[in-house]
Amino acid sequence: MGRSRTDTGVPTDGLLGALQLSDSALPIGRFAHSYGLESLLAGRPATDEAELAEVVETAVRESAGPLDGVAVAHAHQAGSVAELCELDGWLTARKLSPGARAASVSCGQSLAALVPRLTDRAPATAYAGAVVAGESDGNLAVVHGTLAAALDIGATEAILIELRGVASGMLSAAVRLGALSALRAQALQRGLSPALEEAAGEALRLPREEARSTALELELASLRHRRRETRLFIS
Repeated sequence: MGRSRTDTGVPTDGLLGALQLSDSALPIGRFAHSYGLESLLAGRPATDEAELAEVVETAVRESAGPLDGVAVAHAHQAGSVAELCELDGWLTARKLSPGARAASVSCGQSLAALVPRLTDRAPATAYAGAVVAGESDGNLAVVHGTLAAALDIGATEAILIELRGVASGMLSAAVRLGALSALRAQALQRGLSPALEEAAGEALRLPREEARSTALELELASLRHRRRETRLFIS
C-alpha cells in the first residue's frame, strides 16, 4: 500500500512531520533564547513595532537564512554520518558569538535526543547517536536538516521551518519582554512570510563557501547579554 496523501498530492507523512517539527510544543528549549533581542531592547527601550519587525527580518535574511538555512539544506541531502559531523563542525566555526553557539547546540542536542523516538532511518539516527555521545556538536540546523529528510519533509519546507522557528522565537521573546502583544506578534509573523520564503530560496541555492551571518547589531547585543546581571533569557 502506498503512503497516504492529502487532496493536493502532498504525502501525509511529510506534512505530519513538518507540523511536528514546527510545533512550539517540541521540547528542545528554543524559547529559552531571545537571539540577542533581550539586550537589544534593553538598550533601545523605545523600539516600536515597525523597528522590531525590521530586526526580526534582518535576523532571518542576513543571519539565519544564509547560514543556518544553508546548513539545513546540506544536512538534508547528506548521505553519511561523516558528512553530517563535518557540516556540524563547519557551522560551529561560523557561529561568531558564544550566545549563538550555545543556543544552536543546546537546542540541537535536545532534538538529537528525540530523533530515535521519531524515526529509525539512517543517517539521522546514527548522527543523532554521535551527538548524544559527544562525538559531534549537534547544531540545531544540522540535526533538523537530517531529521527532516528522514521524516519525508522536503528541503525547502525544512529550511522554512528552521527560519520560521527563529522568527517565532524572537517574536515570542518580544511578547514576554512586554515589547509586543501576542496578537500583534501573530500579525508580524504573517507579515514576514515573503522574507521567509525569499531567505529559504536563497539558502537552498547558496554554496557553502558563500554562507554568511552579518546581523552585527544582534551579534553585539548577544555579546552584551552575557554581561547582564539579570536576564530572562539564556541568550
